[in-house]
Amino acid sequence: MTTEVHRRRRRAPRGGGAAPHWLGQLPYAIVLCGVAGGLVLCALDYYRKGSGLMAAAVLFGALARFVLPPSQVGMLETRKKWLDVATMAGFATAIAVVAWVVPHP
Repeated sequence: MTTEVHRRRRRAPRGGGAAPHWLGQLPYAIVLCGVAGGLVLCALDYYRKGSGLMAAAVLFGALARFVLPPSQVGMLETRKKWLDVATMAGFATAIAVVAWVVPHP
């Protein structure tokens, strides 16, 4: 006598608010695009505008890391939340100060 055993495949639970995987990388992509745009502006001799855009992009990354849950921040999550936020906010402040202090040639 042969008995067939059918195993049910386990699936991850899908809640109503489950976001697609690519949506978790969106804050990281926004920060990268902002920094890239700032570098392009700096290359075109718009140092203050480019540095301001880079500072704003990094500050956006700090805000996104602070507000969003770990499943939605993507590669912005590298260490503990407080350390990530403090590091990015410090870099954004430093970039903004340099943009404000350095004279235009």
